[in-house]
Amino acid sequence: MKHWGKDVLISRRGLIGVGAGLLVAQAARADLLITPEQTTGPFYPHEKPSDSDMDLTIINGRSGTAQGRVIELAGRVLAVKGYPLKGAIVEIWQADSRGIYNHPFERHRRLRDNNFQGFGAVKVGADGFYRFRTIKPRFYDTGAGLRTPHIHYRVVTADRRELVTQMYFPGEPMNRQDGIYLGLRSKAVQAAATARLIGVKGGFNQYRYDLVIA
Repeated sequence: MKHWGKDVLISRRGLIGVGAGLLVAQAARADLLITPEQTTGPFYPHEKPSDSDMDLTIINGRSGTAQGRVIELAGRVLAVKGYPLKGAIVEIWQADSRGIYNHPFERHRRLRDNNFQGFGAVKVGADGFYRFRTIKPRFYDTGAGLRTPHIHYRVVTADRRELVTQMYFPGEPMNRQDGIYLGLRSKAVQAAATARLIGVKGGFNQYRYDLVIA
């Protein structure tokens, strides 16, 4: 069983507390900006792994840990009016620290990090809060261009609304070379698809990424 140390986790209470007043104020003024839809891409899992929990850096039953820089992601699943969407399922999938996916279509699959889970899923509670521990993925070459480091998200709400998107990293120089990122034409929409670095704790960068669904 995996355990999250209290000293290295983004504080659920702190995250919600800091954002609660802002969310109320935003909801009173205007709708939140909807998280942009983006392509699923070719690497959504063919078969979801038996271990698909919130910690992608460790696979149950193995002694090794994933290579790369460990990061923590947290945020909330929200409606445009700012209230949480209880019961939503949040899935993420991504390349490993070598830029390789665990997928039959991945041409470099034999070189992938076998200790990296690659996919995780959680169900949010009444507060809409989710969190994952993973690694920062490496960029990779599609053959048609470079992909900047990114993490794929799929959210399915309790009433079956669906959002598929991609999360980008702030200050990443390769964002300016990625055609999918640049397809988000306005700065505001690019910001809505980009996580915020909110601190470093236990040596891990901590990112905030809220998902706003119409």
